[in-house]
Amino acid sequence: MSKVCEISGKRPIVANSIQRRGKAKREGGVGKKTTGISKRRQYPNLQKIRVQVAGQEITFRVATSHIPKVYELLDRAKGLKLEGLSAKEIKERLLKLL
Repeated sequence: MSKVCEISGKRPIVANSIQRRGKAKREGGVGKKTTGISKRRQYPNLQKIRVQVAGQEITFRVATSHIPKVYELLDRAKGLKLEGLSAKEIKERLLKLL
């Protein structure tokens, strides 16, 4: 299962994890020293959102910041003729509305 938001395209990013030691200057020390830098990944906060459309249950993997967009998308889809389509076809048509 991919770690990509289906609405926004948010995906994992690479960031640095910085290890420091020492006492901060504001606390009376000589300042923090960097003792190590290593790569780490930051993942988007993805949640599964299940909705009913045309009698089919559709699941979206969406970043929490874009959950309201799913419901906006459903409002836009009210005029579409989606009856008789499979869940996969309905999902593809909904995502084209973006």
